[in-house]
Amino acid sequence: MKRRKRPARQQTWVYLTETGIGLLVLERSRQGIPQVRTSLWRSEDTPLLKAEQLADWVAKHSRGQLNLLLSDPAYQMLLVDVPDVPAAEMDAALRFKTAELISYDLDDASIDVIMLPTEAYRGRLRMAFVIAAEKKPLADWAMAMARRGLRIECIDIDQLALRNTAIRTLERNQSGLLFMEADRCRLILLFNQEIVLSRQFEIGYSDLGLAADGEQGLELEGNTDIQLDSLSLEIRRSFDYYEAQLVLGAITDVALLGWPGDPAIGEILGTKLDTRFSLLYPEDFIMTPTDGDWPIELTPALGAAFRESAA
Repeated sequence: MKRRKRPARQQTWVYLTETGIGLLVLERSRQGIPQVRTSLWRSEDTPLLKAEQLADWVAKHSRGQLNLLLSDPAYQMLLVDVPDVPAAEMDAALRFKTAELISYDLDDASIDVIMLPTEAYRGRLRMAFVIAAEKKPLADWAMAMARRGLRIECIDIDQLALRNTAIRTLERNQSGLLFMEADRCRLILLFNQEIVLSRQFEIGYSDLGLAADGEQGLELEGNTDIQLDSLSLEIRRSFDYYEAQLVLGAITDVALLGWPGDPAIGEILGTKLDTRFSLLYPEDFIMTPTDGDWPIELTPALGAAFRESAA
């Protein structure tokens, strides 16, 4: 997950989720405008564990170098306090903390660390996100690709891809992105272009109800009212933690990505939470194909176009 100064002109990403595998070829024009050249999706249970079975499909649409993008539960993103130890001992100390939080042996884990801004924890222990994933499935993918003349250049996670999208589309230091799927949503809150809080809620757009074609507003009644109130409460708790516990100021802008229904949802959430919610669509920040249906399952992966180290 290391970065280099300039992004690659073209990137190939293989997106591994719990329910399918996607392939994206992303390209930057000479003017630096990102665009999608190839966007493929294939439904498949636990593709992370099926490297050899799916390698030919990937190789058919790839060449040379490519990158892997993981969705949960292929990884864990753990918020931990940074031990007060000398810098030379920091890596070992964080690995020890991680061992207490993962369900498999630490020797079988691939670990990366994102240190959070010091301003986020004034006067307290500094915090970091530790990202952990099992080594074997990743090694299996690397070997399967190598046998087909392909090399995996880097591995990333979709929460950081969503962060990249948020940074690209939001200007304020205190901002957030709410990504909605059918059965869940993910909220990330940023400070100085880094994630300081990430939460997932088991409420998706199918729980909130969608306006019928031709209707001007979002009709909520019965259980959908309860679900919307529950979602608003969880978002409010996240805002309160950001403002009161982290003392980072108020969240004033949230991008709402993935909502397929009536845009009135932005006004409804904005009124409930006294925060501006702006609907965000892929075409707002990247050039997507105009012919055929866009695979919505690939939406989180689009932020990979703004990663600075990829092939």
